[in-house]
Order: sequence, then structure tokens, then C-alpha cells
Amino acid sequence: MSRRLTLMLVLALFVSGALAQPTAAAPAQVPAAVTGSNTTNAPVVSCESLADLELPDTIAISATSVPAGSFDPPGPTPPIADLPAFCRVALTVAPQINIEVWLPTDTYNDRFQAVGGGVYAGNISYSPAMANALHNGYATASTDTGHSAFFLDGSWALNPDGTLNEGLIEDFASRSLFELTKKAKTLIETFYGHKPEYSYWNGCSTGGRQGLMLAQRFPEGYDGILAGAPAIHWDRFHPAQLWPQVVMQQELGGPIAQCKLAVATQAAVDHCDSFDGVVDGVLEDPRQCDFDPDTLIGTSTACGDFTEADARVLQMIWDGPRASDGSFLWYGLTMGAPLNAFAGPVPFPVTLQHINYWVKQDPAFDWHTLGYAGLEEVFHESHDLFGDVIGTDDPNLSAFRRVGGKLIMWHGWSDQLIFPEGSVDYYNRVIHTFHSRTRVQRFARLFMAPGVTHCGGGTGPSTFDMFGALVEWVEDGKAPNRIIASQSEGGTLVRTRPLCAYPFVARYDGKGDPNSADSFKCLPNFGHHKH
Repeated sequence: MSRRLTLMLVLALFVSGALAQPTAAAPAQVPAAVTGSNTTNAPVVSCESLADLELPDTIAISATSVPAGSFDPPGPTPPIADLPAFCRVALTVAPQINIEVWLPTDTYNDRFQAVGGGVYAGNISYSPAMANALHNGYATASTDTGHSAFFLDGSWALNPDGTLNEGLIEDFASRSLFELTKKAKTLIETFYGHKPEYSYWNGCSTGGRQGLMLAQRFPEGYDGILAGAPAIHWDRFHPAQLWPQVVMQQELGGPIAQCKLAVATQAAVDHCDSFDGVVDGVLEDPRQCDFDPDTLIGTSTACGDFTEADARVLQMIWDGPRASDGSFLWYGLTMGAPLNAFAGPVPFPVTLQHINYWVKQDPAFDWHTLGYAGLEEVFHESHDLFGDVIGTDDPNLSAFRRVGGKLIMWHGWSDQLIFPEGSVDYYNRVIHTFHSRTRVQRFARLFMAPGVTHCGGGTGPSTFDMFGALVEWVEDGKAPNRIIASQSEGGTLVRTRPLCAYPFVARYDGKGDPNSADSFKCLPNFGHHKH
């Protein structure tokens, strides 16, 4: 497949929601009862005067009043309609971190909501992220993280002389986030005459990783952090994404016949669907699924019969990468998750960007030369090179807890791009660090979304308001135990289901409407799983 067709495939995934921001209810409006404060929310200086501020390490700054209506952002983002009036501040922090801060002129709710990026970033998250925040009265901000490359392009990490650009990598991993936070808060305080009453981070995928980086290394920055499908373990999950390709190359000599992937996924779901008490096409916890792909051997499909090698490949993809001695390296795709992104005709391009430019530092490196031993070597090389700078998996959140921060993580169980068990692994290590699940749940909670793919979509209910739950927890002290997710078809609501705070899972009561969240209880789930 040509590079052009590969990019078209990835862009199709993006448009369909695989790489997009989460499918969620309209971002939570701050309740009227908590919107007011003892200070005015009107600007105390002109928008244009902000361009005269001298901010540390800032090499360029502009400030422009934008009237209510349509706004046409620079770059490929199409015009955004129906925005309230705002002050648009664009600044560049040395060497090249671009940041935008939008300050509502008439609709400010005394709150700040910074928004995350996706994949390798390289752009400002104008729509829908900043636009949604502004619509709901928040001052908002976003950063390109220090480079302006296409969001699927990681080549900026490699200098022309073949060495790593460690400065840009650090800016992407963490420094741009710290600068965004400090600069935005200074601008907010200057414009309105006081600090925001509450500050929030809202991101998914790379944006989720960014939120956890802030919780770990800049804990005083935000009162609440929402981290969806977080791209933590960046150094490990990228090599793990290549595992299906290496397995197919070694066991089949090339890609598996593609229609077999969907057949196998559906067979696994059909086998384990009833484990949660209701047959609905969704696996409540795929780790408990014991489907054996050997049962497919001899089954006819539109692209041929299943063979023993096909079954072996599927099991290895689900199990995840293993070392030469059989020991665990990383998680695999969960049963029920689409397999075609990683087990398609060609490797996922973001994966190759990481391996070629970041790990091997050779744009011409041929992944076909790896084999099992080679991939194991790449896995360890990547961890050694980038674990500390961008792994973002430090479980010690003591400082974030001490300053009163609240964290909600969520991940779709059918995520086809970032392995959801990595998020479970991290949360369990946070619990281990604090020696108490109860203690952790006072400030950090994880919600797993059955049947939901990367940052939204999928076969399970994928419309929910995690951000609203975070605001209520931060401002009203109401910790969320369950968050209602819904699913619609043709504009008609067809199903609601509770998403339960991990390790609890939704269990059908056996008598109510199976399409109603009222018929499910959140119960402990300490059952067997593979890892």
C-alpha cells in the first residue's frame, strides 16, 4: 500500500472518531449556583493591551479582539460558527512553542479549561476542544507542543545529522504544558483582574497523557484533570503496536486475510457476551473473555478458511508482545476491539514514525528485518531512551493529592490504538503506591467504557459527560461512582448504561429493561484476567 493510501486510511480513522476527541455530551455548563463570585468577570484591561505584557521566555505575542460569530482559524481548521466574543492571544515561547489563549469577553464563568492535543500534536486544538470550552464560558488554551509538523509526523524528533532533538522531545513531552499553564494563568489574571476560581485540564489520547504529566510534574497547575485514553507508556505501547505486524510476518509471511479479523472479533464477542448477565454485543470486561481462536479453524469466510496459523496469529495478537523467553513485554488488543489498525495490510504509520525516527534514528529503517528478537530489542531501546522523558507513568501522585487535585481517567475497553490495559495497569500501581484503593479514590478515579473505541465511538454506549462529573467533584465534592453513558441510532436514544468506577463493573439485575441504566448495579469485579 502506498504512503498516500496509508495516510488516507489513518485520516478515515480520524474522521470516524478513532483519533478524535471523545464522543461526549455537550461539555458541562457550570451550574448557575456556582457561576458567580465576589469578583467581577468582566475584563479590567483591553484585549490589545495584553500584547504589551513581558512574559518570561516569550519571543512573540499578539492580542486581538474577536467579535461574536464565526471565527476562521489559521491552518486547515474550517471556520467555527457561533462563538461568543473573545480576546485571542497568540504567543511563542522560545524556542518555538506556540500557545493560544482565548478569553471570553462577556461570558466568562471564572474558570479556566486547558485542552490537550492528539498523536504528535503540531497544531492548536481550535475545534472542537477550544471552541467547546469557550462556548461554555471558560477561558481556554492550547499548544502545538513546540513543533508545527503534521499530527501523524514524528520526524521532527530527529535532527538532520541523525541525532535526537532532545529539546523538542522534552518540549513535546512536558515543557510546553508547563508553559501553557503558567502563561495562560498570567493572561487570565491580567485580563480579568483576578485568578480563575477553578482550573481544569481536558484531553484524550495525547491530551490524556498530557493531563497525567501535569498531575505528576506540575500538580499545582489544575484543580481537576480529565485524562481520556491516555497515551502513557508512550515508550512501550508504540513498539507494542508493531507486534501484530511482526507476528503476521513471522507466522504467515505477510498480513492475514483482512475479513478474518472482523469474523474473529465477532466470534469472541458472541462467546463472552453473556458474562455480564445480558447479551448486548458488548464485553463488560474483555480480560475475562476465554474465547479460543482454535475453534475457528476450518471456518469459511469471504476471504478463505481459517487455518491453524490464523488462529495462532490471532491469539498472539490478543496476548500482546512477549520476550524470547516468553515473558510479558506489554499488553495486546482486547477481545472485541477492532484489529485492522494494527493488523492491517501495513503497519500503523504513527508506530513506524516512532521506531524509525525516535528509536532507530534512521528514516530508511526496514521493520521487516526485526523478527521477534528484533522487536524485543526495540521495545527495550525505546524504554531506555524515552521512559523517563515521556513514559508519564509515575504512580506517585502524592503532591497532586496534597494540593487537593481531582483526577478522572477513562478508557474504552475496545480501544484499537492505545491498549486499555495500560491504563488499568497504571491505576493499579497508583493504588499500590498509596497502599489503599479507598485513599486513591478520594482524589483519583478510573472509568472503563465497554465497547468504546479510541476516545469515543464503537459498539458500546459512548456519549457521556466525564468533564461534568469532574467539575461536580471539584466544586461540589461529589465523587462520581457511576457515570451514565448513552447510545443513539438515527437520533433516537436506544440504550443507557452506567460506567462504574474501577474496579466495579455494571451487572444486569436480571429483571429490568436491559437497555436502561436503571437495570444495572455497579458491583465489585475481582475476577480472573490474563495478565
